[in-house]
Amino acid sequence: MSFQPKYRAGHRQRGASSLFLTVILVMVVMLLAVTAAVLSNTQFRLAGNLQFENVAFNLAEGAIATAESWVGTGTNAKSGGFTTYSTSTPQIYPIGYLAASSLDPLTMTWSSSNSAAVGGDDNQRYLVEKYGADNQPLGTGLDSGGRPLTGCQKVDVFLVSAVGKSARGTSKSVQTTFSIPSC
Repeated sequence: MSFQPKYRAGHRQRGASSLFLTVILVMVVMLLAVTAAVLSNTQFRLAGNLQFENVAFNLAEGAIATAESWVGTGTNAKSGGFTTYSTSTPQIYPIGYLAASSLDPLTMTWSSSNSAAVGGDDNQRYLVEKYGADNQPLGTGLDSGGRPLTGCQKVDVFLVSAVGKSARGTSKSVQTTFSIPSC
């Protein structure tokens, strides 16, 4: 008499369905792991891009500060380049020159022929356009407490445009206006 195990059909089906369910669960876990990895990589790249944008913005802000400091030093605000454009000072423009020449600092290609590099760094450039001359700011023509105002009441207004570029080529443009006493 030989001994033969008796398998019932129900046992075989339960084993097959358990195996099928386990394979499905493993696939779902793998899909979740792949999705998490892709999302993590995307978040990493986004954070990196924000860092490059911050670097570019800070470089542009530094160029603005350099330009303002230059214009405010000595007689630079009275430079002849603010009266007549000269290729020897490509970063200085007279009133209305940029618009008349169809130059837009926010969209133009920045180079040595139209702007100055800060400390020789091409990733940090600026230009200055005289925006107005001998303007009297609001409220400066009034007497203060019955006493006439003294000192210079007129200002020259300048538009400073700058661009900063990060190592990955991200660029940021910044513009500001500021004034300097004209007398």
